[in-house]
Amino acid sequence: MKLSDIKTLITSGTIILAVGLYLVFSKPTDEQPQTNDNIQYNSVTQEQKHYRITPELAMNETGKQLIDVEFISANDGDTMSVKMDGQKQRVRLLMIDTPEMNYDKGDPMPYAEAAKQLTTQLLEDAKSVQLLFDKGPEADKYDRLLAYVFVDGVSLHEVLLNEGLAAVRYVNKPNNSLEDELREIQQEAEAKKLNIWAHPNYLQKDGFHPEEVKK
Repeated sequence: MKLSDIKTLITSGTIILAVGLYLVFSKPTDEQPQTNDNIQYNSVTQEQKHYRITPELAMNETGKQLIDVEFISANDGDTMSVKMDGQKQRVRLLMIDTPEMNYDKGDPMPYAEAAKQLTTQLLEDAKSVQLLFDKGPEADKYDRLLAYVFVDGVSLHEVLLNEGLAAVRYVNKPNNSLEDELREIQQEAEAKKLNIWAHPNYLQKDGFHPEEVKK
């Protein structure tokens, strides 16, 4: 074998090895859950994010104390089942609304699966899940608990609004102690045109309109 041939083999081998190492170690840094929606996620990580709604603020505004619960499952982005005091309870997040999954009515609304997936992921991975009631009724006509939810000390309401996967709706006094904070968070997502806010008429006064997303 000629010296030039040996040099060629060494050079080729080095290149192949470098390519192999690149493919192994160069994984995407911002992998996102796969859904049917064109999802945009806020680039701010949990470590970098300064949250407005802390447990201390929420307890001070509502005059109530946090209650430890155990997450069971999520029905959609704003509704879930938990175990509280040994009993299974359904929980509806106060003052925010996510698109419906439409289990009995056909296909999920746009961004419904993304909202449910985010809620499920956060609650399943949490070391601590806590509820906080407001000053008004603690349950609705469907016997669902009406509460704020904190996941490892972070407001689930704030995360969903921050990602543009929920909107402030169904505001009823006196269960609205954190209304101003929630609306401020929503306004930022609207300004960035994140997810549900990327479609001008998707959310209207009477609810979400999937046909507007398909235009």
